[in-house]
Amino acid sequence: MASYLSTDDLEDRLRMEFVDDARDRLELMNATLADRVKGQRSDVETIGVLRLEAHNFKGMGTSFGYPTVSLVAHRLEDYLSGLKRLDEKQLIDAQIFIDRISELVDRAEQPLLAETNRIIRALPVRYEFQVTDVEVRNVEIMLVTPSKVVAKKLGTELAACGFRTMTVTDPIESISLAVRVPPDMVIASMVMDGLSGLDLIRGLRAMSVTHQVPMALLTSLNLDHPSLKEIPHGVSVIRVGEHFGDDFAAVVAKHNLG
Repeated sequence: MASYLSTDDLEDRLRMEFVDDARDRLELMNATLADRVKGQRSDVETIGVLRLEAHNFKGMGTSFGYPTVSLVAHRLEDYLSGLKRLDEKQLIDAQIFIDRISELVDRAEQPLLAETNRIIRALPVRYEFQVTDVEVRNVEIMLVTPSKVVAKKLGTELAACGFRTMTVTDPIESISLAVRVPPDMVIASMVMDGLSGLDLIRGLRAMSVTHQVPMALLTSLNLDHPSLKEIPHGVSVIRVGEHFGDDFAAVVAKHNLG
């Protein structure tokens, strides 16, 4: 006679299977990092393994009741993006990400919003310059854009100003991320598939947890374009190209971000 699991039993079994699978993946990540330290793996191989497993954790965590695992994995994926070589600091940083994921997987209760914020904001950030050359601010900006070119260019410019930047390509996903870890500012591309930047900002402003977060639309339109008349009061406009520096500086001053 077939036996059927209750909903609670099924959820418990799925979580147990996730934890077992997660530990195997973490073991692989740790072993890969250790091999790299010993000189038994190349930088390219090591980064490839870490990026793949970070991507897997990002997709699996929330599905199995471990949303903070997904958040940490997303930050690790961001950290590794565009990285070609691993120096000593980056090896240490990678280990910190792996350790945080491991700690979260082994927790009986997942952290609440305030603790999640502390965990995420304490994670390492990779800069393309010597941090002694720029004042690094404890200000996190969520950049929502489907364009890899825009993300790379603006992410570099924001980092050069000393800001921590989290890049999200999917506007729907950005809602979940912003609610779980409210950033200090959201910059969203005006034109995106599925949900425009304007609609995304309207939605975030309608929710209590993100209502007070400064927001700006990123656009190539002129300020007198009719489409920009629909922007909610208080939302800034940042024009790409030659105007970006001035527009962004005005937004930073307006919201006292730096």
